[in-house]
Amino acid sequence: MASKKPKKLNRRERRDTLDPVRVSIVIPAFNEAHYLPDTLRAAHEARAALGQAGWGSEIVVCDNNSTDATASVAKANGAQVVFEPFNQIAASRNAAGRAAKGEWLGFVDADTRVSPMLFREMMRAMARDDCLGGGCPVVFDSGPWLARQTVILWNTAGRILRWAAGSFLFCRASAFHELGGFSQDWFAAEEVEYCIRLNRLGRLLAKRMIILNEPVISSGRKVRALFSRQNLLHGLEAIATFGEALKNRDNCAYWYNPER
Repeated sequence: MASKKPKKLNRRERRDTLDPVRVSIVIPAFNEAHYLPDTLRAAHEARAALGQAGWGSEIVVCDNNSTDATASVAKANGAQVVFEPFNQIAASRNAAGRAAKGEWLGFVDADTRVSPMLFREMMRAMARDDCLGGGCPVVFDSGPWLARQTVILWNTAGRILRWAAGSFLFCRASAFHELGGFSQDWFAAEEVEYCIRLNRLGRLLAKRMIILNEPVISSGRKVRALFSRQNLLHGLEAIATFGEALKNRDNCAYWYNPER
């Protein structure tokens, strides 16, 4: 049986509103009241670059069943808030992505700071007809020096394979909806699986993922937590099972610990 061809993406697709949104900044958040103010402050400063070019934008935060003040902090800092009761990163990304009105979606982690320079580079990529989405390098703001350097391996692999880190990933909204968003089979590394499907879609449409040069700055808490003995063992298990271990929530406890 012939496989179903994806519908053609229209780069000139616009929503019929008085003030069309070109880019939606989408932030999944589970118990992130501590980090959100800095993340949203940076997002507002970065989106000013969009406004200077006449591009409409919005910020959508998904409160992923938080037990802290995540929702109220997000609202107080100028974000639209949606709620997702199922505590999972992929589900949170999807809920915010579905609520977003932009032609492009920019997924940013709740403990990650973007910059105007990054958004200007992103805009140049979005203006290209062959761009389906992309990402950028990640820099950690704290943590043991040697452990922080391991992100170089990810940044190198991401550039070669055209994978975007969950800290910052952008794509056409039409591609997000075509693919059905992030797979909710995965409790971690859902962005890698999503990028694999984005790249596959890009080959069918003669479009591609573009990895930018300007980095995002993400919290060093990831370094401190992921380099614990238990999490390193889970990481080795994930590699040995080609990622299948990450479909088990128990192997991804760090991402779902309310005391992160």
